[in-house]
Amino acid sequence: MRIQEYSSSQEGAVRALTDRIFGEGFFAGPGDAWRDPDTLALIATEGDDVIGFASGRLIPEHGLSDFLEGQIGEIPSAISEADASGKLGVIETVAVAPEHRGSGVGTKLLRVLHDHIVGYGADKLIITFRRGPSSSKVKDLMERLGYEFWTSMESYWHDRCDRGEFKCVDRTDACNCRAEIYLTKVY
Repeated sequence: MRIQEYSSSQEGAVRALTDRIFGEGFFAGPGDAWRDPDTLALIATEGDDVIGFASGRLIPEHGLSDFLEGQIGEIPSAISEADASGKLGVIETVAVAPEHRGSGVGTKLLRVLHDHIVGYGADKLIITFRRGPSSSKVKDLMERLGYEFWTSMESYWHDRCDRGEFKCVDRTDACNCRAEIYLTKVY
């Protein structure tokens, strides 16, 4: 397995993997989502195949509320302080092909991305996961990596899913996924 920075030449493979994991149309395209120069996107490959990816960045000062779309009430003081000082990092997306889960791909992506975000100046880090019936379990992995569960909430994909803008792999009669957020200090 090889970890490398995302290249636009991998867009088709990343989009296909995203459609399999999250649902067709969930991710408009990595070229759009990862265009922000502050976002780092990493790809895990095996030979020519993209088997996973992750993206993250520093949140601008006082940017946590916007990132969480105003849906979080109480914010732990350490996270609030990092948010106010521009030292809060976020890992926004982690995805691993189902047939490669449990083989260390996600762990490696998270560790490499974590180290890069800390290198950009983060002293606290949050990570978000989409949780639905077919989502893989992440709690044990997060604890092994030093993260603790913070909160669960609805997220932007609820409205998109309920409007039929993408075909969620976990959808029943309504959107049944939530966002789970984990946090850690990085020093």
